[in-house]
Amino acid sequence: MSRFLRSLFEKELAWIRSLLPSRSRRKKISPTPADASPPGPPAAPTDAAIYRQKSPSRSLKKRRGRAPSARTTRPAKRTRQKPLISPHRAAPLKREIARSPADPFASVVAAVVLHATLLLMVYPILFPIAEDPPPPKTFVIRWEVTEKKVTKAEPPAKLPDPLPEPQPTPETEEKPIEVDPALEEIATDPVEDNEPVVAGVATGNGSSGNHRVGESRSRALQSHGGNTSTEDSVLAGVQWLIRHQDQDGSWSPDRFDRHCEDRDNPCSGHGYSEHRAGITALALLALLGNGHLPNRSGDAASMACDRAIQWLLNHKDPDGCIRTDITKGARNLYDHGIATFALCEAAQLTDDPALIEQARSAVRFLESSQQPGGGWDYTPSPSLRNDLSITGWQALALHAAIEAGILPNPTTIQSIDRYLNRAIDETGHAVYSDRGRGRGRTGYGIDAVGLITRLALGHSPISEESLACAQRIANSPPRPDLRKDWDLHPQSMYYWYTATLALFHVGGAPWRKWNQQLQLQLLPLQVQEGESMGSWNPDPNWIGAAGGRVAQTALGVLTFETYFRYIPMYQKLGIARNPRDR
Repeated sequence: MSRFLRSLFEKELAWIRSLLPSRSRRKKISPTPADASPPGPPAAPTDAAIYRQKSPSRSLKKRRGRAPSARTTRPAKRTRQKPLISPHRAAPLKREIARSPADPFASVVAAVVLHATLLLMVYPILFPIAEDPPPPKTFVIRWEVTEKKVTKAEPPAKLPDPLPEPQPTPETEEKPIEVDPALEEIATDPVEDNEPVVAGVATGNGSSGNHRVGESRSRALQSHGGNTSTEDSVLAGVQWLIRHQDQDGSWSPDRFDRHCEDRDNPCSGHGYSEHRAGITALALLALLGNGHLPNRSGDAASMACDRAIQWLLNHKDPDGCIRTDITKGARNLYDHGIATFALCEAAQLTDDPALIEQARSAVRFLESSQQPGGGWDYTPSPSLRNDLSITGWQALALHAAIEAGILPNPTTIQSIDRYLNRAIDETGHAVYSDRGRGRGRTGYGIDAVGLITRLALGHSPISEESLACAQRIANSPPRPDLRKDWDLHPQSMYYWYTATLALFHVGGAPWRKWNQQLQLQLLPLQVQEGESMGSWNPDPNWIGAAGGRVAQTALGVLTFETYFRYIPMYQKLGIARNPRDR
């Protein structure tokens, strides 16, 4: 196309040049006879011409020393210049008139019109007009729930075969426990719970909308496997915690026995004093889980909640970290994660704007202390170590924050998911740490932490991974007699609490199997007399030594509050209203 246009342009240019005069065609015009001088001998020079030809210096020499004469003072006569053009010509010379084309303006106009026409013809080819995009299509999807009426003639639908139970690993091969026939009724299928669920909270006649008390609590106990024995256990544990709270609102891990009335036989089981913030938060969670709210009823439990919340807020530094010693103490992510968990749950239950903002700042510090690998370590400084146990508490805190309307940064959740994909395989086997202390350690204890962490972040409770992990945990029920050999059998109150939470949200056969053994083994461990009545003795391992009696009792109360503290995730998602439906 470009070659064709170029040749066309050259032809037009040659045609225009042919209309214009060429300088090479002009004739050389010679002077006319009128302008030529007549032939003949040259005229003699005049006196004026001779005078002009004399040297100026010679004239000055002659004039020196004599007076000027009248001749010298007289101006010289000017000779008449010969005109350039002869006045005798009869007509103008031909060389004075430039030869012009016949009509130059018409040629230029024709060229412009021709080029404009060609441009209009070529432009659509070189620059085609883009077609308009098709109008967007809108699809409307409606979710309609239809009830299928089953007639007597129609056979019932066949339930899918249950997943095969995975083979137990060597560490889970424990001596089976004989079930007491008196407790067989605990494992029976729960009754149908027809209570509607709105926004994740069961409706009912609870006071001030608190579904952890009143009729809602009774229905939850009946539906999920609780009974009067578990209720008595929770009440006794809460009363022990209230009796041993310090006046400033905290719970001392190592000096709680100052509040014992029997000075001869005080409570034992001291913990580590540096974990005062985390242990206080655990005790506060136990009170909140029983339905007690700060500044509501004015009773001992309500006042205890209020004092505990104020102590946590007073021990939050300007960066938002909650720690035991705000002036010189170290920042521990175990303590901060549990404390953030408690503040977010209190903010959700009270809907207090000031408390929500305090919880928000704690969540922001939690996010800022996340390791580059997506998990958390003991300290907020970057260590490149990801600890699944510490990460589990941060995930529970973030879940409580979301329930309170405090939304974390999406990148925080995405980073946790990437870390969990590395730490947990497709069958639910989890690794405690990827470097440093506990690197590569596995077992059903950390599997329970991994499962509840995934569920807290919104993973499905009935996926193949969740069901396989839940079945493996149910095959490793509570065994208090194995707590001393913790390295081989990670039996502890911490394991029993996390496993209870995880299996409760999964539901089905794993939950019923676990709940039966939970009540069989843990209820008899609670102290029934003396100053320690209502508490649990610390585990005979390093976990019990760190938390002491206060942490052990708080975890025990939280474990038996699970029936009404939460609504199962499978029920929230509408997967099955009743576990036996699966």
